[in-house]
Amino acid sequence: MTQSSGLLTLSIKQALYYCLHRQLARLSPVLSHDRQISKQVILARGAIVWFMCTAIVLLVLMRIVDWGLPAPGSTDIPSPLAHFGLILFLIFFVFEYVVRIWTATEAHPDIQEDEAGELEADIASNHYRFGYIFSFMGAVDLLVIASLTYALVSGDYSTWPSFVMVLALFKFSRLIPGLDLVGTVIKNESQTLSALVLTLGILVIVLSTALYLIENAAQPEMFKSVANSMWWGIVTMTTTGYGDMAPVTWIGRVIGACAMLVGIAMLAMPAGILSNGFAEEIKRREQLRAWQIISNLELFSGLESGCIADIANCLKTQIIPARSAVVKKNAEADSMFFIVDGEVEVEIKPRPPRPIRLRTGEIFGEAGLLDNKRRNATIRTVRTTRFLVLELRDFHAIANEHPELMDRIKAIDEKRKT
Repeated sequence: MTQSSGLLTLSIKQALYYCLHRQLARLSPVLSHDRQISKQVILARGAIVWFMCTAIVLLVLMRIVDWGLPAPGSTDIPSPLAHFGLILFLIFFVFEYVVRIWTATEAHPDIQEDEAGELEADIASNHYRFGYIFSFMGAVDLLVIASLTYALVSGDYSTWPSFVMVLALFKFSRLIPGLDLVGTVIKNESQTLSALVLTLGILVIVLSTALYLIENAAQPEMFKSVANSMWWGIVTMTTTGYGDMAPVTWIGRVIGACAMLVGIAMLAMPAGILSNGFAEEIKRREQLRAWQIISNLELFSGLESGCIADIANCLKTQIIPARSAVVKKNAEADSMFFIVDGEVEVEIKPRPPRPIRLRTGEIFGEAGLLDNKRRNATIRTVRTTRFLVLELRDFHAIANEHPELMDRIKAIDEKRKT
């Protein structure tokens, strides 16, 4: 991968990896993708995502509503259009599976293509490839291919192997931003959720046993065993209430009432745990994003991780549209700005022969904070620009904690003054 005209020149392998994952280990997190990758690759990514989403929806619809396929138990053959569609989907999913295995090494920036013959590179490459093959999504991809192959080769569309293809719905987790967040939160909170499920299971068994001992004499056909009574326990504690099994004795009804109240409390707890998990995971991702941006800015290069962490916790993201004033002359200096992606112009009088512009990676607003003075110029965005903003109180806190960073900012300010 080389740099050309401000854009990265990607190999076929890198371009395919980007199209399938919308990320690349060698991409800078500071700049937007359209400023690093050619428009053709981004359009190809969009086309692949559109085709994949369409294929998944059509495949699942064909299977669940028997659209062009024989109904379960029927000896009919699929329509020619449906048969052709299944072949097309199979070819596409096999191609996707093979390409994901081939490009898996692009998940790591340190594996170079020219090292393919070296032992260490081969081990690293196989590690990432086997990592995908034995992952959950790798298994889903393989099962969908196997199900399509079984249906097309055997012509059997009635037995369960031909229905496994509906697992293709899990592929949406790669294509729709945010769906992966659900899986991450559940994984993070798995220990707490497991404890709740275990507790709920214990309560179901205990209450079902108690109701069996009480109701068996009154309703021997309804509550004929503890295992049979557990259906009542599950339906009651989840507040579903089918009504097919109900106690008739007053003691049984008291136990039923207790089961309903405990069930409501138990089901409310996971909602609170998951909502807190979502908030923490979103905050963690924002901090990680800020860390990546900060560590790639020239001002922060070489700083200790503790300093970068403190700054990342203080910075706030701000996006301002084109031709909008970021700061105005004579306004109070209450923050400084780091340009993450975009460009601004400094407006001073008399107007200089060439406009003064600041671009990605540069800072402004530090002079007012250092000298405790009002703004001495108006600064406007040339195009839509994303900033990281450091407020005055956080600026002084970091200045006391990390004087080496303040020395760099002062050096930039002195350079501009001279």
